Amino acid sequence: MASTLSPPAPGWREPDAEALSLEVAGDAAAARGDDLEALSCWSEALSALTSLPRPVEAARVASKMAVSEEHLGEAEAACGHYAQAADLYKAAGDLHHVPMCLNNLAMLRKLGGQPEEAAALLARALEEASRCHGSVHGETALIATNLGAVLCEAGDYLGAEQSHMQALGIREQLFGPAHPEVGLSLGHLGVIHQMRGATDRARSFYTSALAILDEFPQLHVAERSILRDNLAGL
Repeated sequence: MASTLSPPAPGWREPDAEALSLEVAGDAAAARGDDLEALSCWSEALSALTSLPRPVEAARVASKMAVSEEHLGEAEAACGHYAQAADLYKAAGDLHHVPMCLNNLAMLRKLGGQPEEAAALLARALEEASRCHGSVHGETALIATNLGAVLCEAGDYLGAEQSHMQALGIREQLFGPAHPEVGLSLGHLGVIHQMRGATDRARSFYTSALAILDEFPQLHVAERSILRDNLAGL
């Protein structure tokens, strides 16, 4: 996760410098692919920053730890640090980073077989994104899409449709009606209608989605293949 170091804040003390040095050492280890060394440095930095306290800096380090832990397959540790980062960012009033911390936490919970918790986290992330980014924003659309996918898997087709319609509306406003992200949203809606047994509506959405996505043959290759198979199977 890319991050920019903030300049020293008023009242900068030696422990702050030590924590920053540890964070930078962790960044260097991560850059050379040594995730374990990076996590060791960041863990010390996080402990120092939370004791100072410096919530924004601590949140930044917790986020980096979560990304590395997720990369290493340490899902529970990553979940803990995504949750910690979200809480710290919120406590510091740096709300723009909260939605994606919650989104990433939710997607790990989904992969861990906890769809109800994932849906609750995504609903919270969507609320936070709408509040800090506005209702028409790419991040808001992404989170709405993820919520729709989780609800669809849980069998809540009405809730899933509402979430994907929200994402579709945002993407059409941001990018216009012929953008590949719009095509993906149309494809998601096709899946929902197919699962509900609404064959004609599913066919319409699949056809519209593929008409857009086929104009971008280098993008979303796997998704286009799935949509084409779904359409053929109707």
